[in-house]
Amino acid sequence: GGDLTPELKQAVRMEHVHFAYDDHCVLRDVSLNFPMGRITAIVGPSGSGKTTLVDLTTGLLRPQQGEVWIDDMPLAQVNLKSWRRMIGYIPQETILLHDTVLNNVTLGDPALSEADAQNALRAAGAWEFVNSMPEAMQSMVGERGGKLSGGQRQRIAIARALVHKPKLLILDEATSGQDPASETAVCDTLQQLRGKLTILAISHQSALVKIADKAYRIEDGKILQAENGSEPDLCTAEFEIEPGVPSCA
Repeated sequence: GGDLTPELKQAVRMEHVHFAYDDHCVLRDVSLNFPMGRITAIVGPSGSGKTTLVDLTTGLLRPQQGEVWIDDMPLAQVNLKSWRRMIGYIPQETILLHDTVLNNVTLGDPALSEADAQNALRAAGAWEFVNSMPEAMQSMVGERGGKLSGGQRQRIAIARALVHKPKLLILDEATSGQDPASETAVCDTLQQLRGKLTILAISHQSALVKIADKAYRIEDGKILQAENGSEPDLCTAEFEIEPGVPSCA
């Protein structure tokens, strides 16, 4: 990366991005926009390029053509360490330590206080059930979070991603394998966070699409778009391809 310090006041966007693994074209002339304070959902089958989009956004990969922009700053000129400090990431598999709620949120970072953890738990919609536990934040969650429900574990994971006060929250298939109640709980939390930070949700679940302000589908090198998640389900419906976004040859 470079030495510019990003702020993310407008949007993360991709302009005419092309990416291929060896001879396998994944993204070609892709232009997307993730507006500040909004929820953007990206859906598509396995291998369609969803995680590649995440890796391009975080700077783990660089496009062979085109550019990723943070507001008006090209990511190639941005200090990647500063940028990644602004990102909260929630992976598909929620891994909790056999430790207290507090340590699962802060991961032992001495720069984070109990107040920081409590604020993150509140923002994640987890404070009510955590505060009702025998020792509140000092309660043990069990091996891999076995003392908690699936939805509770996921909210702890969201709190872990929020405790550093990120500007961008990325969920990479974070509701995959969740039961309907847990998925609904995550969606409720994300809706509470709308307007407070930018959310990029990678998923093949229709529930996340329905709460999104903007949704895209990636398949066979094509980008399909609905203006918001209340439109017909992107997982099954057909949409017009965005102008200038051809499929890979």
